Amino acid sequence: MSVSPLWVLFQDWCTAAGLPALPTNAEVIAEFFREVPAAPATRVKRLQVIRRIHRDAGASLALPASVPGLWREGEGWLDLAGTLARCPVRGWTAGLAGRRDGYLAVLAGACRFTREQARTVAAADINQDREANWSIRGIPLARTPEPEACPACAVARWLDVLILWEDRGRASVRSWLAGCRPDGEHACLEPSGHLGLDPGTVLLPAIDQHGWLADWEPVTARTVSAILAYRQDASRPPAPEAPDRPEREGQVREDYQRASLEELAGILDELDAKAAEALRDSEAVIEETLAMLERIGGR
Repeated sequence: MSVSPLWVLFQDWCTAAGLPALPTNAEVIAEFFREVPAAPATRVKRLQVIRRIHRDAGASLALPASVPGLWREGEGWLDLAGTLARCPVRGWTAGLAGRRDGYLAVLAGACRFTREQARTVAAADINQDREANWSIRGIPLARTPEPEACPACAVARWLDVLILWEDRGRASVRSWLAGCRPDGEHACLEPSGHLGLDPGTVLLPAIDQHGWLADWEPVTARTVSAILAYRQDASRPPAPEAPDRPEREGQVREDYQRASLEELAGILDELDAKAAEALRDSEAVIEETLAMLERIGGR
């Protein structure tokens, strides 16, 4: 039976380093990835092979049991307040996408939901009590001094869009967002009518370049990652102020759909596919395990 060249490479590296290749552990794999860099897809294949060799040999491979969250932290990434402050809330179609993306940022950054958890939040999962305190699936949302960075306000602002869309349609939402002028007040303090939404309302729909909602299903897990990667990117300049007049239909394309982001989404999609082949229980386990190994290797 032929031996995978990827395993031979790892085995040779371990021999040179004076370390056992079988069994190995997370620290050794992390060091291997650091000293022998490769493209993300190749690193996924390497980990798959290492896992398979251990499984076939009946050896234990001690990898991290927990996985990192969807929210990115550290140098180069905006925190939740910074991310929300940069999500536009007015203008068409920038305000439409910005409000949805701010809501998603709260699910990932405040609630620490996984991609699948974020995709499946329903209106009934969101609660506003009599004191205007907000929570999602029992997780309380903070109310910060500044409305533009307030997690509770971000949720309220997006729900306002969905409520108006259901009641009066897209044209009314377009007109409202195009003429919206934030007054500096907390949107989260106003009573929300979100529980009156249809129970099947998709809270995280895709949005096309003309501002139509693909409201029959939530965005894909890949798109969730791509949106957050874009919105949290600290190197990205703030979006320009929306004009005082509505843009012509289709004049503005959502910034998160630009080619550079589509390339990122493609990479994430490829990693998801590789992960699904390796582990049947979760398509994201390999990707997230690699992220943890990177953290271990960077210590």
